[in-house]
Amino acid sequence: MKPICLTIAGSDPTSGAGIQADIRTFDRIGVHPFSAITALTYQTATEFIGYTSLSNSLDQQLEVLFEAYPIKVIKVGMIPDNKVLEIINHYIKTYSLDVVLDPVSISSVGNRLSSEGLELEMKRDLFPLVKILTPNIYEASFYSNIDISSFQNIELAEKAGNILLDMIITQEDLLKNEKAVIIKSIPKNEHDLIDLACLYHKIESNYEKSIYIFNKRKLNLEGNIHGTGCVFSSAIAAYLAKKFSLLKAIEMAETFFDEKFQGFIELPSGGSLLDLTRSNDKINVINQVKEIYNYISNKKEFCKLIPEVRMNISGALPNAKNKQEIAGIDGRISIVNDFPHKCGEIKFGASDHTARLILTAKEFDNTINFVINLKFEQKWIPLISSHTDLKLQEIIREEQPDKVKNKEFSTMQWLIKNSVEKYGTIPDIIWDSGSVGKEPIIRLFGRDSKEMIEKLGKIITAI
Repeated sequence: MKPICLTIAGSDPTSGAGIQADIRTFDRIGVHPFSAITALTYQTATEFIGYTSLSNSLDQQLEVLFEAYPIKVIKVGMIPDNKVLEIINHYIKTYSLDVVLDPVSISSVGNRLSSEGLELEMKRDLFPLVKILTPNIYEASFYSNIDISSFQNIELAEKAGNILLDMIITQEDLLKNEKAVIIKSIPKNEHDLIDLACLYHKIESNYEKSIYIFNKRKLNLEGNIHGTGCVFSSAIAAYLAKKFSLLKAIEMAETFFDEKFQGFIELPSGGSLLDLTRSNDKINVINQVKEIYNYISNKKEFCKLIPEVRMNISGALPNAKNKQEIAGIDGRISIVNDFPHKCGEIKFGASDHTARLILTAKEFDNTINFVINLKFEQKWIPLISSHTDLKLQEIIREEQPDKVKNKEFSTMQWLIKNSVEKYGTIPDIIWDSGSVGKEPIIRLFGRDSKEMIEKLGKIITAI
């Protein structure tokens, strides 16, 4: 039987957050979604108008579901008032449910989603019934009474997490039930975030507390991404419904969220939603571009390879035919605080120069999927040639036919075609020493991220 999971949350008309986001997440993970609505909200991705509680009908919604189906795992989101809280508590106790609680009380644009003071009743009555709590930094700060909303050391965040973990562990849970608190997107420094997971779980034959850190790069995004907390918490619930262990469900939800947090639906009136419909092939390409970027960005020495036009990493779908099927870094890679740093996000259709290189390369060798443009220095060429096994080829721009020089966007095609005609293959590196108005460039080609990282390592070691 296909796994099932229930979400109890508010309805969001944009489908970016709330019960609609939970349903979309369950579906993408392979779990059949059941749902019960706690409130109707009136909002867009950037503005919250208000809500109407459905406390008078929630009990009937839940009653028919629990009488008919063997529901074990639920995700709880928006709780608008005390009556809804009491109904949810009743069903958790009656059916001994595993609960993932996203303790949201303030919308992402700053408006209340619950009656004043309900947080304290949730803390007292609902927290002890929860298996996993997923607060953001503001919710964690409120409930732990420790401000972790600004740049912090890890110890302070761990202290807040353990305070919250103690709130959801009861005497009955000791040596019996596993529980966890995951605090999302804690600022680590100017460029990095962490998700902090505090677990009470069984390790071999003993129950112990453990800390797990999930490191993330801060994305340079404008405005709010609507519904991220809903997607993350419902992903955990979905993996629990698929019978994964507590830790494994959290790890898989982190991976799922990171993959989905590469693509966004930008709405016409402003605001963005996570694009949960992105194909697995596109996710794979984006993750490989990200893997290459992470390798470069963690090493200062790669700054010497960034050209004046800045660096880009482009990756193609297996049978890409146009630049919309090629992912690149929007704004390219420059140097910030002595490290390579991307100026925008990884998006399909973001690259032009490197996209045209891949498309032309794939006409001759469809296994070529990645390219990076690197800075050129004449002294590097003999070093790379003699100290690596990489195949290099020089292209002399002055040899371009006039019809190529005068035709926009044709130089890239000529570079590849010229290489194949001369040597019968596409080498690892095609380089040129520039010409009037054209910066000299090294172009590195490869099949996948692993191969590209290996080649980059060889180059940086050689020079």
